[in-house]
Amino acid sequence: MEEKEQNPSGLLGNLRRVRTVILAIVHNRLELLVVELQEERNRLFQALLLLAVIVAFGFFTLVLAVAVIIILTWRIFDVWGLVVMCGLFLVGTLVLCWRLVVRLRNWPLLPGTLAELKKDRECLDDK
Repeated sequence: MEEKEQNPSGLLGNLRRVRTVILAIVHNRLELLVVELQEERNRLFQALLLLAVIVAFGFFTLVLAVAVIIILTWRIFDVWGLVVMCGLFLVGTLVLCWRLVVRLRNWPLLPGTLAELKKDRECLDDK
């Protein structure tokens, strides 16, 4: 009779241990996810701040450079110089927008969490 009582408690004990292990794995992965989200947030903020400074300096440099070019070449090119400058800036803007789209498409999101979840799945599939 004692054997029958020990088997259910042994089975229940095993189920409790499995549940504890699963909860520990989920907890570990969630902690990793939170850490990676914080890192991504920090990287994004730094990138946006740097981008704002770059845009400001670039804008002022560009305005001054265009003013110098227009003043120096006004007698030669007249209004056509302005048209050519606008065309160059349009082409530059389109190329930079394209580069931004390519970079955003190739931005890895949460690589550590995904790698750990893949390893967990592979370990569970092997057993």
